[in-house]
Amino acid sequence: MSNGIYQDQSRYPQNTAQQNHSNPFNQAPPQTQNESANTGSIAIEQQRAIAEARGQIQLAKMFPRSNSEALSELVEACKNWDFAKSAFYSVPNRGSGPSIRFAEEVARCYGNFEYGHRELSRSKGKSEIEVFAWDKEKNNVSKRQITVEHIRDTKTGPKPLRDQADIDNRIANVASKQMRGRILAIVPKTFVEMGLAECRKTLAGNNTESMSSKISQMIVEFGELGIRPDQITAYIGHNVDDCSVDDLTELFGVFNAIKQGARVSDYFGGKEESQTKSTSLKSSLKTN
Repeated sequence: MSNGIYQDQSRYPQNTAQQNHSNPFNQAPPQTQNESANTGSIAIEQQRAIAEARGQIQLAKMFPRSNSEALSELVEACKNWDFAKSAFYSVPNRGSGPSIRFAEEVARCYGNFEYGHRELSRSKGKSEIEVFAWDKEKNNVSKRQITVEHIRDTKTGPKPLRDQADIDNRIANVASKQMRGRILAIVPKTFVEMGLAECRKTLAGNNTESMSSKISQMIVEFGELGIRPDQITAYIGHNVDDCSVDDLTELFGVFNAIKQGARVSDYFGGKEESQTKSTSLKSSLKTN
């Protein structure tokens, strides 16, 4: 199980949290279809896990979070340029929003918080996993079970995974994306929004450097991915030097998505890029 364990939390409006006083992670360990479960051992393990969870709840109540200190820590983290630019994501046809990295930092600052995933079962070509987030102080739990197929998407179609390390990486990658939703389902919305607002402020240069300096840094970082300023211009629909805070937020969401495996052509390829190149060529011919 891959967990993040941190200290500080509260309700999130319209969340799917479940409140109880048992360990939310006390299911049986992973088994293959042909493996028979040892019922006695499972029962003992469940009781141990329940006792451990109760101990963690009690400890969290002994050392409750300070909401003001938690928010102050998050705001301070959001003033960092490297973190602020990683706080957003943008994926074609799937929307945009706070990134996985941002959600993890929110959980760390909020405190008395645990999140992660566990594999419930495995059969040929797929795994059933549970992704969870747990506010130990309030004993609020948000969890979701999903099926992860053991495949890798390629240009020629899905490719089955055989190596155990590849399968584990695939599960971890899918789980991390689901964990973002579980964390944000529990942490108060105002806490999240104040962090995002501070990240936008940092991207705009309000905290340290000017907006033009931030735009220059953005161009350099996109260049490291092989993306030219004219491609960025075509994507946002106006000169890159005239980027607004919203433009920078969206562009860094795109940047993060590409770094996590999205295709450059999903954002900067196709008709728009061809038109930009054509315009540049015409301008060049006129000057010559």
